[in-house]
Amino acid sequence: MNRRTLLKYSGGTALTAALASPATIARAAETLVVNSQGGEYQEIFERVIVRPFEEKFGVTVINDATGSASQDLAKIRASGGSPGFDVAASLTPPEIIVGGREGLLESLDETKVPNLAHVWEKTRALGGEYGAVHTVQYASLIYNTEKVDAPTSWADYWTSWETYGDEVRNHLIGFNPANLLSIFALIHAAELGGGGVENMEPAWEMLAAQKPYLGVVVTGSSEAVPHFENGQVWVSPYWSGRAALYIDRGLPFEMVQPKEGVLGLPDVAAVPSGAQNKDLAYEFINFRLSKEVQREFSLAYHAGPGRNDIDDFPQEFLDRQIASEDKMANTIFPDLATIGEKRRDWTLRWQEVMS
Repeated sequence: MNRRTLLKYSGGTALTAALASPATIARAAETLVVNSQGGEYQEIFERVIVRPFEEKFGVTVINDATGSASQDLAKIRASGGSPGFDVAASLTPPEIIVGGREGLLESLDETKVPNLAHVWEKTRALGGEYGAVHTVQYASLIYNTEKVDAPTSWADYWTSWETYGDEVRNHLIGFNPANLLSIFALIHAAELGGGGVENMEPAWEMLAAQKPYLGVVVTGSSEAVPHFENGQVWVSPYWSGRAALYIDRGLPFEMVQPKEGVLGLPDVAAVPSGAQNKDLAYEFINFRLSKEVQREFSLAYHAGPGRNDIDDFPQEFLDRQIASEDKMANTIFPDLATIGEKRRDWTLRWQEVMS
């Protein structure tokens, strides 16, 4: 009898308790270390996923809520695949591509994670052999409704002084390319200037022009929140999940999808090749992809689900997030492999401009 079967059929009788006791004792002694993001994400992650998982499996989960996706990959690379955590819960496809290619991540399939069978077909490919897509967001544009009119174009962020005047000086926020949000915004900047992923020169010109108007530059998405709360930031790119979360919690912001469109981003979980507790790591990822957990987490975090068979979301949620076949079909997912290859050079160029 394998561990999953034993857990499933262990009941309240003395006989099943006796049969289950060796595995139960072993499982109770297990500890799983999960790396995830901090801020508001941490509270939701622990309430909706971590604590229910601990209760269901009788284990201890240590939540290491530090680092961005690129920083997490850096930890995995620096340690040769043994970063001290068993699940990298919040990577993105560029990190998955690099980590898988370098042999730093375990392959995932339906024998290890059965709920992969329910992941969106379009995003399953983005997770590839080494990642499980559990959340889908996009880079929206948000604005302070008490300070400026609604933007309609990515130009209203990149050349906001032309839209709102010099009053916007010191009321823009920039993001370090360690956060993929920065990369997506830079791609939009390049497109405004006639370029794109293959020609980012217009983006560096726009970044240089925007620099005198920036009030603050941050890396993690959660680091931006105090600057939204105190009214310093008036216009900003921001992930759709966090944007809707803070809007619903009372911040005087609204989110828009600019006329040029938006770029979608899957959030992906993976298991480092040197993880100490791989079996439990697979269980954790599978649990996160279960239908009930997916629905509850999506509503709490205001992000699209990783699976395609949840049909009872409220209409307001469906209007804002990618949670239906038509929304998924109309979402543009950029060439993340190319982004992964070019990101280091783009980061160096960003640093050169910002220095």
